[in-house]
Amino acid sequence: MATETSGRLRALQRALAARPNEPVLFADLIREVWGEAPPAAPLPALRTLVKRLRQSIPDEIVTDVSGYRLKVRTPGPCQLPADLPDFVGREHELERLERTGEGVVSITGAPGVGKTALAVRLAHRLREKYFDGQLYVNLRAFAPGPPVTVEQALSGFLRALGVSQVSIPATLDAQRELYLAKLEGKRVLVVLDNAAEDLIESLLPTRPGCLAIVTSRHDLPGQLRLDVLSDTAAHDLLLTMRVGGTAEERAELVRLCAHLPLALRIAGANVAHGHIEDYLTELRGDRLDVLEIDGDTAVRSTFDLSYRALPAGTRRVFRLLGLPPGADIGLDAAAALAGRDPERELDELVRAGLVDQVGARYQMHDLIKLYAAATADEADQAGLLRMHGWYLRAAFAAVSLSTPENGLLTTPDLDGPTPEFAGRDEAAAWLEEEHANLIAVALTAPSPYAQQLADAMRVYLHVGRYETDKALVFHAGLRAARAAGDRAGQCAALLGLGMSGWSRGEYRDALERYAEALECAGTTSATALIKNAAGIVHLELGETRQAGDCFAESLRLRRDLGDERGIAGALMNLGLSFGARGELRQAAEHIQECRVIAARLGLHFQLALALDNLSVAYFELGELDLALATSIESVRLHRDNTQQRALANALASLARIHAERGETADGLAAAQECFEVAEEASHPKARIDALVALAVLEPDKAAEHAGAAVELGRKIGYGPGVITASILLAHATSSLELIDEVLGTIEETDSFMDHSRALLARARITGSVALAREALAAAEHREQAKVVSDAQELLATLAP
Repeated sequence: MATETSGRLRALQRALAARPNEPVLFADLIREVWGEAPPAAPLPALRTLVKRLRQSIPDEIVTDVSGYRLKVRTPGPCQLPADLPDFVGREHELERLERTGEGVVSITGAPGVGKTALAVRLAHRLREKYFDGQLYVNLRAFAPGPPVTVEQALSGFLRALGVSQVSIPATLDAQRELYLAKLEGKRVLVVLDNAAEDLIESLLPTRPGCLAIVTSRHDLPGQLRLDVLSDTAAHDLLLTMRVGGTAEERAELVRLCAHLPLALRIAGANVAHGHIEDYLTELRGDRLDVLEIDGDTAVRSTFDLSYRALPAGTRRVFRLLGLPPGADIGLDAAAALAGRDPERELDELVRAGLVDQVGARYQMHDLIKLYAAATADEADQAGLLRMHGWYLRAAFAAVSLSTPENGLLTTPDLDGPTPEFAGRDEAAAWLEEEHANLIAVALTAPSPYAQQLADAMRVYLHVGRYETDKALVFHAGLRAARAAGDRAGQCAALLGLGMSGWSRGEYRDALERYAEALECAGTTSATALIKNAAGIVHLELGETRQAGDCFAESLRLRRDLGDERGIAGALMNLGLSFGARGELRQAAEHIQECRVIAARLGLHFQLALALDNLSVAYFELGELDLALATSIESVRLHRDNTQQRALANALASLARIHAERGETADGLAAAQECFEVAEEASHPKARIDALVALAVLEPDKAAEHAGAAVELGRKIGYGPGVITASILLAHATSSLELIDEVLGTIEETDSFMDHSRALLARARITGSVALAREALAAAEHREQAKVVSDAQELLATLAP
């Protein structure tokens, strides 16, 4: 009977899988399962079979009106470390833990007792049950070097769950909210390894169907407190590692290693092909006078014995590996640390069980790394400084290729061995692979490496929107620079902190940081860079006069330096400030000059930005054919770049131009694409601009679209977007109160781009001929041809 049922389940699954994501009729399924001999009550029987199939496959079976549909699940992320091939024992513990349903499994115990190994083995056993993904993070709460923060861990989880880096929120609460939203309706397993108690709660996947496995040295609620291996399990581990000798000798080795898995693995690696009796003799003597690690004499004893058995050169490499702050190390960084190629010594350490090799990278157990660091001498510390210098040079080289807009405010020594990257993609891949180590080095390195590495990574962290890491790195750089009295380092770190505040929308904090940076600026280029950054913040606050002053000063300084790249950027920003004040011809002239320089220098991204901003100027001047052609070219160029936010901006401009030209279908298509790109890039400003275009494209929904734009603009503090959307909303709802609020804001901020439109909206609401004439005069003064035409049309209606 069981075989017959299994056959029917397979037939049902085949019938559904033949047409994935499409409904299969009840009658067709009954025929596929039972053929010409259906049961007396076929639909209830089919329902029973579907219920059983749902319990046995990861895919979702959806009930439709006339049948069932197989919704195939795509494989989720798997971040789990590899399972130990020689894992032994713990069957009782595994059986108990596997019975745990949703919620949290806590595994605690002393260091070296095998908590991580048990957690990873359990996670691999449960993989099929949690088919939507298995997430893993080593929080390094008890390791040397900086621990992983909650924000860093959540960022890693979100990236694994399909969220692009630029879409990851800056605040912990927002990250947590998005994390739980991504887990909704899914079965995901999360492993929090080496966790401190205060970090756990924010990382737990508290959604139905999800499970967390937590390991810690601290006691936790509902914990399984792991003990050492039993005699049988310890003996089995040694046999699995092919340790010879008699049963009595192996039993003594187990006793001298205190039944600890970590100590047994290191001992086993040393005697698997050697003489166990000699090793036992040394281990007995070594236990008479040893230093303890967390009270565990056995672990320290095996470390000492294994370390002394190594050749001198390999002992040196082992000591050096205890010094870097990161969780792992690549061969090139290890070569910088050792001052030569250490591959042979690394292989010896792997064979000795002191180092684990995972792909092309090497890592140590926390206790082994602590031991290695404790044995390092003053000469070894020089190797660590050598590695810091290598990371600084490598980061500068990689960032310069992947993000050409990068420039240094500090003057690091870049002379020395540096990896060569074939191109932008290879440089970006290296930055991704080494990201965690670069952050760890920046947080722990002494002066001048901390502040110089922060400076080298500034644009990379900003463009990539690594908001959590950005704040950590620049604060560390600032501390190191202040302690060393390094003014240039302080200037660079303060600039980075200002950029961080700007990214988070904390504009006043950003301006305070920029003011501090100016006090430390010791070069003309540094002053020009900070002035430009401050101008951007003022512009987003609607403070157009202050923005224009900053950009004009930055342009003057760039011209003094003969810095054409900087001149191009300052020209564009100054043009934007003119545009915001409604001085459109001057805006177009400055942006056009930027366009010419960017094209000559091959600055493709800056050229695309210039074209987008030019299209806006042409749009306001009523030159709609030129605006459309320029906007289309901007969008084309932006598609070839990786800056999704800039693409979203260009698409919003294109949508509004189409709307003004009456090209509804094209405008809707551009707006829809803008929404999709802006959502992916977490760019609400572009969504606001697209909503403004939709308010024009869909007049019957104007109040809905404009209202949504106003609400979102106020939420994120995007003043220009709020003004433009409020004018449309006031017109759609005939709200005098709102239009008067807009006019007051324009007067306060000098944001006169929308002044004539606001006057025209008030004239329409009130039927005022005087206001319509005032709107016409303002539009004629600024050469806003479309507003001029609209004002003339209104006047013809009001005063024929």
